Amino acid sequence: MTAKRPRRSLLIVFTLVLILGAILLSLATRLTPHIRDGAVALLSERFASEVDLASLQISVFPRPEIAGTGLTLHHKGRRDVPPLIRLESYSASAGLWGFLSSPLRLKTVTLERLEITIPPGGMTGVVPSAAAPEAPATATETRPDATRPSPMVIDELTSRAARLEIVPRDPGKQPRVFDIHDLIMRGLGDAGGASFEASLTNPKPRGEITTRGTFGPWEADDPRRTPLSGEYAFNAANLDTIKGISGILSSLGTYKGVLERVEVMGETNTPDFSVDIAGQPTPLTTRFHAVVDGTTGDTWLERVEARIAETQILARGAVVRAQDVKGRQTSLDVTIENGRIEDVLRLAVKSAAPLLTGRMAMHAKFMLPAGDRDVIEKLELSGDFRLDEARFSNVNIQQRINTLSQRGQGDQTAADGPSVVSRLSGVFTLRDGVLAFSELSFGVPGAVVQIAGTYDVKRELLDFRGHLLLDATLAETTTGWKAVAARAAQPLFRREGGGSKLPIRISGPKEKPAFGLDVQRTLQR
Repeated sequence: MTAKRPRRSLLIVFTLVLILGAILLSLATRLTPHIRDGAVALLSERFASEVDLASLQISVFPRPEIAGTGLTLHHKGRRDVPPLIRLESYSASAGLWGFLSSPLRLKTVTLERLEITIPPGGMTGVVPSAAAPEAPATATETRPDATRPSPMVIDELTSRAARLEIVPRDPGKQPRVFDIHDLIMRGLGDAGGASFEASLTNPKPRGEITTRGTFGPWEADDPRRTPLSGEYAFNAANLDTIKGISGILSSLGTYKGVLERVEVMGETNTPDFSVDIAGQPTPLTTRFHAVVDGTTGDTWLERVEARIAETQILARGAVVRAQDVKGRQTSLDVTIENGRIEDVLRLAVKSAAPLLTGRMAMHAKFMLPAGDRDVIEKLELSGDFRLDEARFSNVNIQQRINTLSQRGQGDQTAADGPSVVSRLSGVFTLRDGVLAFSELSFGVPGAVVQIAGTYDVKRELLDFRGHLLLDATLAETTTGWKAVAARAAQPLFRREGGGSKLPIRISGPKEKPAFGLDVQRTLQR
């Protein structure tokens, strides 16, 4: 009798389990179309999209879960552009009442092979010239759905491999692609937006970005107006992926705004920055305030403070999509107030010893067009500069200038005293790797040199022509029979107001240029 009781109890329990299983199976069967229809409706409403859902299954034991495959959202029903969101598979868990509540509340959601495509849009078009464009003003309009409650809330969403594409306006251009790793979002659908953590690979310069912040609430009518804010770290970015420069960059900063207008403030540090043509690593640090169009990648640099060794460079401008050329063009207004010319020359000249040293002031327009050429070949510069307390590091050049100064004052003794300080100023342009100077002049006591010409940066060749203006007459610069001959030739080189004016030429390799009288122009006179 007693043995039959446990058997009877087990039978009762087994029967109850079967009954409960049948109830749960029936409940899952009944809930599946309800949840499916509700999920499609809320996704369609929240993302202003047409939803395709390949499969959805519900299980309620041992806990309520949803799983499915083939979720696709076409933004505003458009089939002529890539889907806004595409998922290979997904799963979610929730309490039973979470499935039945309004809004639908899910505890966890796991996404596999998430693809997000931001449709064409953005703030402005192509920047046509080197002039630094103005960033668009901050939008203050409040969207009608900004305060609309979300029909679904997710406590935690996880995606281990996601892909973000930003589609350009021009269908002939390739989209910007970001691979996002380990994305975690919490409170997705809450009125205040979701918190998130993520890491992603930046394509160019290539490097890893880690970030955390808040995203949303989602703007269904216009995804570009979805707010976001946070902080980032950009580590070990390899500048070698940009043709013509090299170095390893790191950056820290913060950002806030909406997808189409994100304000970014940060700092960068590149301890080994170099331009390939010079190959001289030098420390480069920057502090910047920028506005980024997250839908196009166009960037407006409101203020950049860069430092190369002892020289501070101030700049503002833009990095925007180019027309009919792969990549982006950079246009900047650049100012140096009290820098060092030797710091700047380290970026452009191979020689360890710079051609010049001295204090420098410069104002320039900087244009780096898009394209796959070396930086030095496509870089365009135009502006003016002034050097104070300048000296030529080449001993032969400086000795010649010292001699020039003494002879210009009528002093015929050997130039073995201290180096003469030169004052240089001029107007310059750089195009196709050739630096052209006009209105270039430098003065030393007793003489002024006024020349114009070019310096071929890649071949390191000089070709300048101009005039040497001396305070002294030719006869006062020499002695003996040379003085007699000089006195006879003086009418050919008479300078208005007194002294001498000689046509000169400076040409040849940078390391050993030739200085001399321009004979052809002399004979023409």
